[in-house]
Amino acid sequence: MGRTVTTAPRERAAPRPGPGRLLGCWHAAGLLFWRVIFTRLNRIDARGLEHLPAKDQGDVFILANHVSAIDPFLIGVTAMPLFSPVWWRALAKSELFARPLIGALLRSWGALPVERGRRDLAAITALARGVQGSVLVAFPEGTRATGGRLLPGRPGLGQLIYEARPRAIIPAAIEGTDGILPKGRILPRLGRTARIVYGRPVDVSRFYALPASAETSQLIIDEVMRAIAALQTTEHP
Repeated sequence: MGRTVTTAPRERAAPRPGPGRLLGCWHAAGLLFWRVIFTRLNRIDARGLEHLPAKDQGDVFILANHVSAIDPFLIGVTAMPLFSPVWWRALAKSELFARPLIGALLRSWGALPVERGRRDLAAITALARGVQGSVLVAFPEGTRATGGRLLPGRPGLGQLIYEARPRAIIPAAIEGTDGILPKGRILPRLGRTARIVYGRPVDVSRFYALPASAETSQLIIDEVMRAIAALQTTEHP
């Protein structure tokens, strides 16, 4: 994998311990399961893998459009190394954590609950501390889109970028996962193709000199969404 890095002018805390051997085995088992789903029962067309972070590199955000509930697993299968020495995190709506068993399962995979539709600055600041040293997977639209549309990015994630100042922001465009697992379906379909394109890191460092505001947050996430939109027009090989 590549070593693409976007510098950020903020002092960082000491790296936090990774998931460890036991959780590493649990994550590896899950990744292998999803590899079967995506590469044996279906097909993946993955491009731009050279833009992904090195195995031991944290403070990286991977931000993608959202079309199916299995999008995070497609990113995991194509980008997350087995036995990663750093945590991989994902943002998930807080309602999913209401059931203790499901909440515990999500947390074991590094998922972090977020309140959709709220701009809670204290919560975002705490979240920025919580993802330090990690690779964060998130979907700026905040919900699944249909028909190939790209919805506007939510400013809350722009605020998180402003607070966290990740070393690199990797955009990604996903297509076809809704054909494998459409909304409302429990079991995946077979013989379909999912496509993911990773792009060059998005440089939003010029926005860090602006005041912390909803306008600045929107400018940041709009820049990311433009990069994702450009990847959607990338031609198939």
